Amino acid sequence: MKHFTRITLASLAVLGTLATVGCSPLSGGKGTLTVWLDVPGMKGTPLSIPDTDDFILTVTDSKGGTIYDGRFGDSPDEFELKAGSYTVSASSIRFDSPAFGSPCFSDSRVVIVGRGDAVVADLLCVQSNCGIRVIADGSFKEAFPDATIRFSSRDEYLECGYDMDDYAYFSPGSITVSLHALGEGQDLFSRTLEAQQMLSVRLSAGSGDSASPSDGISIHVDSSRNYLSDSYRYGDSYAGDIDNAFTVQQARDHAGSKDVWVKGYIVGVATGTGKIRFEGPYDRETNIVLGGKSATSDPDHCLSVELKSGSIRDELNLCTNPELEGRQIYIKGDLVSAYYGIPGLKNVSEYQFSGKQTP
Repeated sequence: MKHFTRITLASLAVLGTLATVGCSPLSGGKGTLTVWLDVPGMKGTPLSIPDTDDFILTVTDSKGGTIYDGRFGDSPDEFELKAGSYTVSASSIRFDSPAFGSPCFSDSRVVIVGRGDAVVADLLCVQSNCGIRVIADGSFKEAFPDATIRFSSRDEYLECGYDMDDYAYFSPGSITVSLHALGEGQDLFSRTLEAQQMLSVRLSAGSGDSASPSDGISIHVDSSRNYLSDSYRYGDSYAGDIDNAFTVQQARDHAGSKDVWVKGYIVGVATGTGKIRFEGPYDRETNIVLGGKSATSDPDHCLSVELKSGSIRDELNLCTNPELEGRQIYIKGDLVSAYYGIPGLKNVSEYQFSGKQTP
């Protein structure tokens, strides 16, 4: 089994010192880079957890040259790279300008790949943009029936009518909300939002007679900031909550943890010690193998899952359910150091596909 090196600030400082002397680990040769990608749980928020397979992964060298730019699910399990510095980034979408309904989850790290090193870039993608929406009540709609709402930040803006219920997403910063009617515009208010902040504002018209943009607007702003839940992990017990499920790679490092959730993609079936079949047809019902991506085909990046006789085996085995290959799944059970020669999950008690939990 390979041993991976996680890059820390201390190790970066040491490597920086070594780079100034003749025996620098960056003076030639190659190393490997593995990317681990996770999106922390967002329980209590209206947003669904994005499918990590569809994230955009970018790996560039120190000169800005592109090593990889594409779906995370299509990326190799391991990059073989020349010794050097690399920037590794992942995002759920390419968020280049404001847009409605476009939360963006991303993370970026600079890693040093030394000669002979096996380095892991562990990306934890959280929401990197912010959102704002307005809800106009009956009094406001009656006072300004033909108006539109404009959200603007810097030189960019979005405009919508009262029926738009989705959030307008912007890069963090100051956002101004203005009312546009009869060819005129008037600013209502401005708010400064940070990454992950979601602001919902309720608009109502004042009690004055027939307000108009030229006469001035009397409104009451009822605002509330809603924060997407952040990630805090203490020990191994946090994965007992499906919203904080282990990734396959995390699960491989937590043998002995019991009654925990793991998320991954069904990629094949274990056929013997250290042997995995990644393409059908399959002839074993007793297990499935999970990978961190739907295209994973390296046992060093997999987790074997025991399927005991019963309804879970009937519903998850690839012999009778070949259409499940490549599907993302959440499974709850006990992690063991080895099952079919690789880290595994036993005593499965629950699983979930697409929001439907099955006991």
